[in-house]
Formats: sequence, C-alpha cells, structure tokens
Amino acid sequence: MSRRKKAHEESHADERWVISYADLVTLLFGFFLLLYATADANSVKFAELSKGLAEAFHVPIKEADSSGGILDGGTGIVPGRNSPAQIENDLAFIRSVVDRESAAAGIQGQLRVTREEDHIVIRLADQLIFPSASADLRQAALPVLDVAARAVASLPNELRIEGHTDNVPVGTDRYPSNWELSSARATAVLRYLVERANVDSSRVFAAGFGAERPIATNLTPEGRALNRRADIVVLYPPVKITGPVTGGQE
Repeated sequence: MSRRKKAHEESHADERWVISYADLVTLLFGFFLLLYATADANSVKFAELSKGLAEAFHVPIKEADSSGGILDGGTGIVPGRNSPAQIENDLAFIRSVVDRESAAAGIQGQLRVTREEDHIVIRLADQLIFPSASADLRQAALPVLDVAARAVASLPNELRIEGHTDNVPVGTDRYPSNWELSSARATAVLRYLVERANVDSSRVFAAGFGAERPIATNLTPEGRALNRRADIVVLYPPVKITGPVTGGQE
C-alpha cells in the first residue's frame, strides 16, 4: 500500500511548476491591465483601478505628486491635481454641473465656463450680476451664483473671485475709481458664495483688477460690456490651506 502511494506521489512531482506558472499569469494580467488603464488619463478609472489593485495584491497605492507624475519609488497611478488631464476632467465636470443646474433653474446661457492656460474660469456678466456703477448684487443674480457655487463646491482648489471693469471712469463718492468698484464687486460675490452658498471660506479670496485685464476692446459698447464682469477662477495646483504663520517665519 505504501509502495503504491509513493509511486503515485512521484508520478505527480513534476506538476509543481503549475503554481509558478499561475503566479506569472496573474502578474502579467495585472501588468497589461495597468497598461490598458493608463492609455486613457481618466481620473475615475484611475481611482477604481488603484483600489482594485490594492485589494488584489495587498499593496498600498500612492497618489501622484503635485507635478502630475508618478511618485518616485511608489506605485502611484492617480494623476496629480494639476495635471492637464485632471484640469480637463474638472472642466468637463464643472460644465456638466452648470448645464444641468442652469437648465433646472431656467437660466441657461448665463454662465460661461472656459479653460485659460492652467486654470478654469466661470464668467459672470456684469449687467446680469450688478446694477450700473454698483457692487450690490441683483436679486436675479442669486440663482446664477448658486449654480456657480454648486459647480465648484466639491473641488479642493483655491478660488480667486475677480472683479473687472471697462475703462470708463467711475468717480462716485463710494467708488472713486474702477479699482474700488472692481474690488467691491469681487468681495460681494465672495461673501455670497461663502455666507449663502456654503463655499469653504478657507479657499477663496477676492481680487479687483479694475480695467487692467480686458477680454475685448473698450472702443465699442459691446466690448466694454464684455469687460465688465466677475470671474470665479479655479486655481491649479491646489494649495493646502494652513493656519496663520507664527514665530516670524514664512
């Protein structure tokens, strides 16, 4: 009996290679799956792939560094928050939210979303948001600002709220120049986003540019109307907001 059992075991001794072969096939499958996924820089797919690989191989998956590349010595596969692919993904997301929410509120076409170099701009027309030579928000502008707030609320990026004017002097007691007017308008939009639309106050700031950054000619009424605007600018890369600096160090 023992002789037959020993002969049976020896007849199958050469099949141990199957275990190594199965390990090799599994590794090759994971490798080609990774190549397929990285062919399209889609952040949702990257996130799902990283989670799946982490669970399958029991290894941590690191996120990419701030330059958008893979971390040195790591297994990062998620694109960085300032990579071109991520900006395009955010642009598509913001446009989809703006289109959906604008249609629901009946204000289609009142918000323009564009990408300019390394940031995204949500543009608000001056005549829609403010009365002439005033920084008081129109009542009709509030639904527009609500839509803009919902489009950026889930993003981790800093938001620069910009005020712009045309080159026609203002010269009122309240606003001696376009600098004061543009700054007041930017602040009015910022305060609404923070106080009424629940945007995180730690990642927004206001900037008044006066007439210094036109997007059209100031020689025609149509061009000046385009230059009078408020912009919500999504900045890249996202900056980690910290508390006040102490001890005289920057």
